[in-house]
This record gives sequence, C-alpha cells and structure tokens, in this order.
Amino acid sequence: MSDGVNVSYQGRKASRTRSEQRRKAILEAALRLVVKEGVRGVRHRAVAKEAEVPLSATTYYFKDISDLITDTFTLFAEKAMSDVVTPIYTEVEAFIQANGGKVPDAGPIRNQLVEALATLLVAFIQHELTDKRDHLLAEQAFMHESLRDPRLRDMAQHYYGYLVNDMHLLCEKMGIDEPDIVAELLMATIFRLEQEGLQCPAEEFDADRAKRMLKRIFHTFLVQV
Repeated sequence: MSDGVNVSYQGRKASRTRSEQRRKAILEAALRLVVKEGVRGVRHRAVAKEAEVPLSATTYYFKDISDLITDTFTLFAEKAMSDVVTPIYTEVEAFIQANGGKVPDAGPIRNQLVEALATLLVAFIQHELTDKRDHLLAEQAFMHESLRDPRLRDMAQHYYGYLVNDMHLLCEKMGIDEPDIVAELLMATIFRLEQEGLQCPAEEFDADRAKRMLKRIFHTFLVQV
C-alpha cells in the first residue's frame, strides 16, 4: 500500500500541545459543519460557535476562510486514510494473499474468489453507509466544492489519486489485465455506488446490484492465460 496522502496544513502552526489541541478542535468543528451544511457552511463565526471557542481563535489560526477549509480537507483526508481506506485495502490485500495471490483465469475457483471479493467490497460500502456515513457526506461535499476552488481541486486530485493508486496495486497482485484502467473503473464505480447510497436510507441500498457491477468488472479484465 502507499505511504499515505502527502499534504501539509496551511494555517498557523501551533507551538504548544494545548494550542495544537485547540487548533484541531477548530478543524474538527469545521468538519462537522461540512457534514451538516456542506463546505459553504464553513465560516469563521459558525466554526467558532461549533467549536465553542472565541471567534478570535479561528482567525488566529486561519487568516482566511480558504486556509480553514483547506486544512479541514487535510484533516478529513488523514482521518479517511487511517480510519476507512487503509483498513479496507489491508483486508482486501490479505484476502488476495490468503487465496494464492493471482486469481485463476477460469473455472469455479475463479468464480468463487470473484464472488467473495465483490462481497467484501460491497460489505465495505454498506459499512460506510451505516457506520461511516459522515465520512461519505464530507467526501462528497469536498469533491463537489473542488469544482469551484482551485486549492481544493489540487487536494481532491491528490486524494483520489491515492485511492486509485492503492486499488491499482491490488489489481496488479490479482493478475488483472490493465490494472491502471481497472483501478479507475473500480473507484469510479465505488464512488457512484456510495453516492447512490447516500440518496436513500442505508437499508435500501441495492447490495445485489452493486455486487453484480463489481463482479462484471473483475471478470472482464482478469488476465486470460
């Protein structure tokens, strides 16, 4: 797996532990506002109220709203990698290795492995829709806002590139033909399924349809030996 998203914070650096705790509390509050109201809900006064700190504290650490939003995206990316993305990739990689690495090009064993892998990915999406819904809402909000904000656009591209790169590595381990293309297709499909899942109650998510889509991608691009 990749080492992580290499991004840096833009706002004023904290020199003491207590100061860093307050700075992080401000960013956590801004992230909660992103979930509730979208990126456009992040304003100095609103964040100060949410974080229960003086307005002067937010303007001290973040000279303008752009720095505050950018650093909130940075915090989101770090949390996403450690709490959501790395665990699922680690689980999928362990699954692939436990089943001999590359998937056979044909036969019942291949079908069973593809079925199990698709089931694993769909279970991950369902877990996000039920237990990590705030993560998905924040992700969608940042991606949407990146269409307007050049600074967020760079970060969004870097974040998405990290996701695709790790999927690329997994596809290579499976012996999938054109792993770079398949990684892009898989991530685009997963993003679309997550978006659809957010538009309805979690229990209405069509897991069977999602599994069929992922299985079709795997079967289409597995190497024919």
